[in-house]
Amino acid sequence: MRPNLQSISDHLWIASFCGLAIFVPFSIAGANVSIMLGFLASLIAVVVSPAARRRYRGAIRDPLFAASILLVVSALPSVFMSENLHRALRELKSYWLLLVYFLVAYNLVSDRLRRVVFWILFTSMSLSCAVALIQYGGGLKLLFLRIESSTYRPSSTLYTMTFAGILYQLITVNFAVLLRERAVSRRGLVLTLGLICQIASLLLTLTRGAWLALVGGLSMLPLLLKRRILLLTGAAGIVVVGVLALQSPTVRDRAATIIQNVREPTDKNIATRLVLWDISWQVFRKHPLLGVGLGDYSIEAEKHLSERFVTTTSDSHNIYLQLLATRGLVGFIPFVVFWVVLFRVLFESKRHVIGKDRFGYHFVAGTIAATVAVLIGALSENNIDDSEVFTAFLLLVGMARSFRVSKAASN
Repeated sequence: MRPNLQSISDHLWIASFCGLAIFVPFSIAGANVSIMLGFLASLIAVVVSPAARRRYRGAIRDPLFAASILLVVSALPSVFMSENLHRALRELKSYWLLLVYFLVAYNLVSDRLRRVVFWILFTSMSLSCAVALIQYGGGLKLLFLRIESSTYRPSSTLYTMTFAGILYQLITVNFAVLLRERAVSRRGLVLTLGLICQIASLLLTLTRGAWLALVGGLSMLPLLLKRRILLLTGAAGIVVVGVLALQSPTVRDRAATIIQNVREPTDKNIATRLVLWDISWQVFRKHPLLGVGLGDYSIEAEKHLSERFVTTTSDSHNIYLQLLATRGLVGFIPFVVFWVVLFRVLFESKRHVIGKDRFGYHFVAGTIAATVAVLIGALSENNIDDSEVFTAFLLLVGMARSFRVSKAASN
C-alpha cells in the first residue's frame, strides 16, 4: 500500500508543478486546480513519506513562515472594522496563495523536475505571447481555433494589466537564465526568440508601469550577477525590441506620455492615479493606526473626491498607499517585514547555489530582480493583490527557494 501511495503522491506533484507552469500565463482557474493537486499530494506524502515530513517541519522554521503569519494576522483588525465586510473577507482570503511558496519550495526538490518546470513555463508564456501578437495582428480563425482581434491592447487570455504583470516577472527571470549561456547554442537561440516575443507583447499591452518595472528588474541583473557587460547587453536588447515596437503609432504615443505627463498630467489614467494617491495619503493621515478598513477604500475615496474627476475608485493603484489607507501602520509594517524577510531568503538561496549550479544561480538572481520589478510595478498598480500576478510570483520565489531546500533534504 505504501509504495503505491508514494507513487500517487509523486505523480500528483509532477502534475501540480507542470500544471502551474502551463496555466499561470493562461488561466487562474487552471492554476488553482494545479495548486489543489499539490496540496493533495502533500497530504498523502505526510502519511507515507518520512522525508516529506522532515521537509515540512523545515517549512515551519522557514523565515517566511512567521512573516506570512504576521502579515495575515495584521490584516484582521482592518477586516473586522470594515463596512464592506464581504470585500474585506475576499481580499483577506487571497492570502491563501502564500501557501504556493511553501508548496513549491518544499516539494520541488528534484533538479531535473525544476528544469522541466522552467521550460514548460517558458514555453507556455511564449505561446501566450503568440496569442497576444495574433490578437494585435487582427486575430485568427482556423477550424476550431479562434483568436479574436484586439489591436489596441492585446492581452492573450488574461486581463491586460494581469498579463503585463506576469510578463515582466518572467521576462526578467528568463533573461537571467539566458545570460548563463557563454556561447551560441540552440538553447540560447530558443530563449532569445522567446524573449523577443515576450518583450514585444509587453510593449503592445501599453502598460507603462509594467515597462518601467521591467527596466528596473533588468537593471538589477548586472549587480546581482556581477557582470557589467550585462547592462549593455540588456539595454541593447530592449532598444532593438523597443525600436521595432515603436513602429506602431499607438505604442509610440503611449511611450511619449510617460515623459509628457511628468510635466503636466493630461493623460486621464495618470491624472486619476495622482488624485487617488493624494486621497490615499489623506486617508492615512486621518486614520494612521488601523486605516479605514480592508474593504472600504472606495467608500472613503468617494468622500474625498470633491470636484476632482477620476475614472475609478476601486483601489489606490499603488500597493503601499493602499495598505496605509486601508490597514494603517498596523498592516503596513508587517508588509514591509514580509518583503525584507523574502529578500533575505532569496539572497540566502543565491549564496547557496553560487559556484555550484549555473542554472540555479542565474534563476535565483533573476527571481531577486523580478522581486524588485514587482515592487516597482506596485507603485502604479495593485499588482500584488491580483491573484494571477501573485501566483506567478510565488511560483518563481518557491522555485528559487527550492534550490536551498533540496540541498538540506539530501543531507
